[in-house]
Amino acid sequence: MAPVQQVVHAVGSAIAQQDGEALAEALQQIDLSNAALIAQLTAGRIDVRALSSSVLDRPYDEMLAEQLDSLVAIHCNDHVKAYSHQERACTKFHSVFEKDTSWSLPAMHRLDLLLRMAAVRADATLKKSAAGGGDITTKQEEAVRVLQKSFTICISDRAELKVSKKWGTLHVINNLFKIYFKLNKLTLCKNLIKAVDGPGFPKALNGEELMGRSFPMAQLVTYHYFVGRLSLLNSQFGVAEGHLSFAFRNCPAASEKNKRLILRYLVPVRLVLGVFASKELLTKYDLPQFVPLCHAVHRGDLRLFERQLDDYQHLFIRHGSYLLVERAKTIAYRNFFRRVYSLHPEGTTKLDVAMLKRCLDATGVNLDHDEIECVLANLIYKGYIKGYLSHQHGKLVVGKTNAFPDLKQVNAS
Repeated sequence: MAPVQQVVHAVGSAIAQQDGEALAEALQQIDLSNAALIAQLTAGRIDVRALSSSVLDRPYDEMLAEQLDSLVAIHCNDHVKAYSHQERACTKFHSVFEKDTSWSLPAMHRLDLLLRMAAVRADATLKKSAAGGGDITTKQEEAVRVLQKSFTICISDRAELKVSKKWGTLHVINNLFKIYFKLNKLTLCKNLIKAVDGPGFPKALNGEELMGRSFPMAQLVTYHYFVGRLSLLNSQFGVAEGHLSFAFRNCPAASEKNKRLILRYLVPVRLVLGVFASKELLTKYDLPQFVPLCHAVHRGDLRLFERQLDDYQHLFIRHGSYLLVERAKTIAYRNFFRRVYSLHPEGTTKLDVAMLKRCLDATGVNLDHDEIECVLANLIYKGYIKGYLSHQHGKLVVGKTNAFPDLKQVNAS
């Protein structure tokens, strides 16, 4: 049997048996790696629409024909046209999916993924050919509208949880997250998170099983990664650390690239929380830029911290973590002053600000008296130092015990 006929009959058989996994596998054959299929399609000897309609009912026949046309357009490097076909394939699928049960969720996931990838390629083509200026609607923005249809169908399903389409929502959300991050439209992520936190959403975001169902771990890892990054933007460091830790812990060991991507944000957020990654971990995942930074923050070495921040400034900016790394300087200050305090006799409660300035000067950090008081006031406010400032006498007054509380204790409170 010829490749095109194989695909059509595989799709027809999966639909007849309501086998979503088989339908997704059949659609997966429509790929650039299927040389025999492409050769047959580009030869122009087969009427794809007639063949599809002879085996499949509407709108599945139209969906499949659009999918095959999209592959031909990709092969011809016409990515804008390929996107248009892929969008129509998704739309045709939606017209039957919203009336159907959840059996075809795997097929929806496959089509949504192909839609997002087609939109990225189309935008790259449009960017190269763009002349002049002005804002244009990108194909990824158009894809958002189609993906939102998938989201609405899934999240509003009223079937019992065991067979609900809601189990397909997380995959759609992750695709939307990727587009929103790429287009820098992060405020649009809030409604997605709100839907997940809603009462009707399956409460299985840590891998739990409910009524015999659970979210695939790959989808959970992706979701927690993006929610972790969004939490960082809102300065919710403890929340971010929890989400990113889950993502790193459950990301497969073989996926080193993804684990390194997670660590780009997990390491600096832990720095802000006063938790330091080991040299072995950073070396394993090829993140040498964090080794001296962790050492600097831990030791309170402010000069080393500034030097490393300057050296890797462009890298941190490109990764979107510069401001986060910079915030770790607060912990470096705290650890510096703690080291100075440790050199005093036990029970000391008053530290001269002028003396602290001399210590900073000796390490090459030049701050005037008012700047030092401002740093100390910030540390006191955040709970990193227990005490108060006597501006009139130029003193930092701390408690006799636990003047520099454990960072875990402070962050927990």
